[in-house]
Amino acid sequence: MKQFGKRIWTGVLAAAGLLVSTGSVLSGPSVASLNVCTDQLAMLLAEPGQLKSVSNLARDPTLSSLHEKARQYPLNKGLAEEVLVVKPDLVVTGTFSLHNTTGLLSRLGFAVEEFAYSQSVETIAADIRRMGRLLEQPAKAGAMASRFERDLAELEPLACSRKPVALFYGARGVALGKGTLAHSAMQAAGFINMAAERGYEGVAAFPLELLVQDPPDLIILPKPTPGAPALADEILSHPVLKSLKTTVTGSFSRPASLNCGGPFTMQAIRELRAYAPSLVPCRKAPGS
Repeated sequence: MKQFGKRIWTGVLAAAGLLVSTGSVLSGPSVASLNVCTDQLAMLLAEPGQLKSVSNLARDPTLSSLHEKARQYPLNKGLAEEVLVVKPDLVVTGTFSLHNTTGLLSRLGFAVEEFAYSQSVETIAADIRRMGRLLEQPAKAGAMASRFERDLAELEPLACSRKPVALFYGARGVALGKGTLAHSAMQAAGFINMAAERGYEGVAAFPLELLVQDPPDLIILPKPTPGAPALADEILSHPVLKSLKTTVTGSFSRPASLNCGGPFTMQAIRELRAYAPSLVPCRKAPGS
C-alpha cells in the first residue's frame, strides 16, 4: 500500500512538472534565456532541468564560450511564441535587443529580467551573483563570483620595461576601443589599448595606415570560421598586417572569451599576459 501511495505521489509531481530526470524536485524557477550572454551565465548556474531554452547563438563558437555545453539545451530565436510553448517561470535576456519580445512577454505576465552588456571586468562578478539570485542558486553563484574577484585581485603588475601596446582588430577592419570589455581586459592584463589611446570608443573602423605609422606590439585577430569564408574577413590577411615586422599577431584559444562577461573572461586576460614576454623585455612576475 505504501509503494502504491508513493507511485501516486510521484505521478502527481511529474504531472506538475516538479520532477527532473534524476527524480529530484526541481531546484529554483524554470528559465528561458533569449540572449547569448545570459545564455552562458544561466548555463553555468542552472541546475539540471531548470534551463528550458537558450538562444540560437549559444552554439556559435565565435560568440559563445560555452558553445559545446549549449548542445544540451533546446534553442530559441528570441520569439515570444517560443516562450509561450515552454512556459518558464522566468525569462532572462539582454538590454540591447528583443524589446518587442520582452515587452509583449511582460504584458502577458511573464517575469522578465534584462542584463546590460558587460563593458568592464569589474561588473562580471555582480552579474554572476544577480543571475544566481534569479535562478535561486546563490551559493554556486557566490563561489563563482568570489573566485573571479580573487583571481582579478591577485593579478600582479607585469614586470616589464614598459606596458605592451595591443590592438583587437576584427572583420571589416574594426577595432575595440574605450568602453568595451576588451579594453577593460587589456587594462587588467597590464596592456595599453592602441585604439583607446588614439581616441577610438566602442567598436569603430580603424585605418590600416595607423598600424603602419605606429605599429603596436600585438594585434589580436579573430580565428577564421572553418568552411565559412567572408569578404569581411579579407582585411585580416591584408599584406600590410604581414609587413609589420616588429608586431606579433595572435588569437585567443576561445574566440568568444571577450564577447560576453563571465568566468571565461579571466582566461583571455591570462592569455594576454602570456604574450608580454615575447613583446617587450620582462621579468616574469610571480603568479602571473
